[in-house]
This record gives sequence, structure tokens and C-alpha cells, in this order.
Amino acid sequence: MPTTPGVSRADDLAFLREMIRTLDTTHPAPDRLAASLLERFGSAGMALSAHVGAVDEVAGGETALPPLLAVMREAAVRLHRSRVRRTDVLSGQEGLMAYLQASMGHEVVEQFRVLFVDAAFHLLADELMGTGTVNHSPVYPREIMRRALGLGASRLVLAHNHPAGRPEPSGADIEMTMRIVQLGKLMQVTVHDHIIVGNGRTCSFREMGLII
Repeated sequence: MPTTPGVSRADDLAFLREMIRTLDTTHPAPDRLAASLLERFGSAGMALSAHVGAVDEVAGGETALPPLLAVMREAAVRLHRSRVRRTDVLSGQEGLMAYLQASMGHEVVEQFRVLFVDAAFHLLADELMGTGTVNHSPVYPREIMRRALGLGASRLVLAHNHPAGRPEPSGADIEMTMRIVQLGKLMQVTVHDHIIVGNGRTCSFREMGLII
């Protein structure tokens, strides 16, 4: 699995090693644990965003690191969320992708979220609209539109995660998205994008030309 673009594997390894030494000063083998985390998750970023249970499997119960990482991840999500709320949501694609990766990248079951955006492109709400299994979450387009109208949203960013693999959309993903797009047109609510998070990467329907 690749490391974060612009960051070498050696840099990630060094960062994880120093993080373990800082957070768990009594850990007997920080070098070994850092290498194991990098091997399992592919990058320092993915290790930081991993589910507590997955980190605990690698750590083998010999450290308090997993809950500490969970606190760090929540702090990162809150930081990303505050940045998204302060800016034009739709102008900063990189920041939006980072926020969704931090929010959903570690989940072990599929989630469907909707970011509700006003006419000035400010975030009104980010809400979980469906939770399911490892490869499916229920989505109800009418409920999404009802909530959009209630919030006074004029645009939506749809997002869901693929816990088991690649972020490329399935046929079912595309079909469901088009249903929401068509219903949105009737309600005068624009679906700006649908972003899938998976395997440390993101996939945008808009960038793929599936949403214009």
C-alpha cells in the first residue's frame, strides 16, 4: 500500500516510531510496533485514522496506544470540520477530501453521509443518513431531500465509504446517485458531488464526469 503522496516510507516509519515513544514512554519495542503499523496500514496517515480494534490487533494489547490514537483522530476530525465550516465548502476539494477521509476512512462498516450546503456554499450540516454492513448502507433519497428542504440547503455533497476495498463506484452506487440527482432536480436541490472513501483514497463522481 502506498504512503501519503510526498512522504517517504522512511519518514512515515520515523514519525510512527517517535509518536509511540511520546505517547507510550514505557513501550518495550517502539521500532517493531512502528514497522508493524506501517506494514498493516500502508502509511502513518492511515494508521492514525484506523479503527481502534484494528490498531489493537497490531499492538497486541501491550500498549495504551489505540485509545490515544482514537483521541488524536477525533481531534483531527474536529479540526477539519472547523476548517470546512469556515470556508466555501465546494472551492476546497482537497480540504473536503481530507475531512471525509478523517471522518469515514477508519469505519469498518459502510456509512452514507450528506453534507448540506447553502446558496453561499457554506456548510449547514454534516449528517449520517445511513449505516449498514461492510459493503452496503441503506439510502433513502426522499429522506435526504426532506432534510435538505428543512435545512434550507440548495446543494448537497454525498459521501460514503468502502471499508472492504477500492473507492471506485459500483453500478449500484451510480444508480442510487442518479436517483438522488433526479429527485434533487425536482426539488431544486443540486447534488454537487458524490465522494467515495476507501483504501486510503477518495473517488469523486464529479471528477469522473458522472455528475456535471
